[in-house]
Amino acid sequence: QAYDLSKPPSSIEETRARLKEDNEREYFLSGTVDTLIYDPECEFADPFVSFNGRDRFVENLASLGSFITKYSAKPLDYQEISSTAVATKFMVKLELNLPWKPVLAWPWGVLCEIDPETNLIVLHKESWDIQAWEGVKQIFRKASSTVS
Repeated sequence: QAYDLSKPPSSIEETRARLKEDNEREYFLSGTVDTLIYDPECEFADPFVSFNGRDRFVENLASLGSFITKYSAKPLDYQEISSTAVATKFMVKLELNLPWKPVLAWPWGVLCEIDPETNLIVLHKESWDIQAWEGVKQIFRKASSTVS
């Protein structure tokens, strides 16, 4: 079904469908994100930091492009865990733009919660299937795999 992407979603079903399309576009790596499905004050959290604000999230995605030279994201799971919550999981590999070209790789998940009053995502919480410190240590190792 086609949705008017110039307007916020008019139902929870539309929000979930547009979020699924964002995932298929690998929005978190491509930077191409449907901003209107997020509340302007949505909380964005990962294992290191939490902040509020859709605009800041979009800016953060845009700045990632200069740090990542190659990436792949293999979908592992997509679950509508309730009428107002969606959980996704990807196997993500990132080659960083550093002289030794480290490759970061781990299963990465996102839980999105939707406000039933506004049909907008109010929480975007990332999780990693490794400890945050293990992820950081990958930056300092020479790549043992490649991104294809």
